[in-house]
Amino acid sequence: MSYWQFRLRLYNESLKQWLESLKQISMGLVALFPLALPALIFLPFVAWGILSEANSENTLYLNTLWGYLLFLYSWMLLQRHGILATQHGYYVDSLAVTHSKRHWCETGLIVYSANILVLGPLGLLLLMVYQGGDRFLTLPFSQIIEQLAPIIGLVALVSYYSVSAVRVPKLPWLSLLLLPLALIPMADELSKIQCLVLWCAAILIERHIPAFSFNLGAWPKGLLRLQLQADLHNPRSEGLRLVALLLMSILLGIMYGGVKSEAQSYIAGFLSFCAALLMASSLFDSQALQRLYQPYFSSLPMSKYTMLGHCLLYVGLKAIPGLLLLAYMGLFSAMHWALWLMFYITSLIGILVRPAWFFIGPIVSAIVVFLLVELVG
Repeated sequence: MSYWQFRLRLYNESLKQWLESLKQISMGLVALFPLALPALIFLPFVAWGILSEANSENTLYLNTLWGYLLFLYSWMLLQRHGILATQHGYYVDSLAVTHSKRHWCETGLIVYSANILVLGPLGLLLLMVYQGGDRFLTLPFSQIIEQLAPIIGLVALVSYYSVSAVRVPKLPWLSLLLLPLALIPMADELSKIQCLVLWCAAILIERHIPAFSFNLGAWPKGLLRLQLQADLHNPRSEGLRLVALLLMSILLGIMYGGVKSEAQSYIAGFLSFCAALLMASSLFDSQALQRLYQPYFSSLPMSKYTMLGHCLLYVGLKAIPGLLLLAYMGLFSAMHWALWLMFYITSLIGILVRPAWFFIGPIVSAIVVFLLVELVG
């Protein structure tokens, strides 16, 4: 077995373990996941059509680019340990393999794991250059750059973030969060080339800013501090939940701006449903923490219901960043906020009563609301 085959097998085993762990989150989520697969498969193809078109609207281009890069970065981050073989790190480091060969094998695994998300834009760029070769010979250089800048920017950014997710420990908080939030409101005032230049500048800035640390200080205390420390020690779950909410908000925001006003309310209602389920699922983490430290929780001088109240309070506090994001997107009316609250409460009740099928309550309430709206309308 060659070194490449060995690393590939370690990666495949790690990916298999990760997929198996998904089944332990909730049987309901796993049961619903196959329904979304057809849409997920075609999403990159839809995004390429927008991101390769020089004449697409700047706001649509930036939203699609942001969602595409978020999805790519999250997908690569999930596979990071498998690509680097961190679970078998000591053994891998002991092998008599040159640093260059180790580096190229990891690069090959990055391309292999990103597959169509990276190779698709690259193939599209080569196809555009090949098909427009004769035409590009007659155009001024400035027009050639203007035509190819969107797809070249996409290829450059997906190449960077696929490698960065694996090899750079610092999170791209500036280029993948703050910059898009600031750019999108003024997208029409800038060209695509200017947006891409600002994006690259943000990457360079965040690479040179030292990583900051967060200190809890003397407050909070008690159960709230324990739960917060657990999330800070293992931030992957909450981070992926926030990324998923961002992706949903971006995708549905694009749909919201492209449909008639009569349909916009339904899109916002669907976002309120998905966001409520996603935020409420944080209660699973709190319950897992209680099971892990059951002797400690049992020794506390408080009743079961008081402890549950503390747990629900903490879950509610963790929903605040998501609510701020939804408010910033500006898609919700007062009715949609009320729907979110109803879906959120029914989801929490479902997790407490029937965890494996917690989504039944929100679905039933959504159907009832839809029927009432239709009857009243």
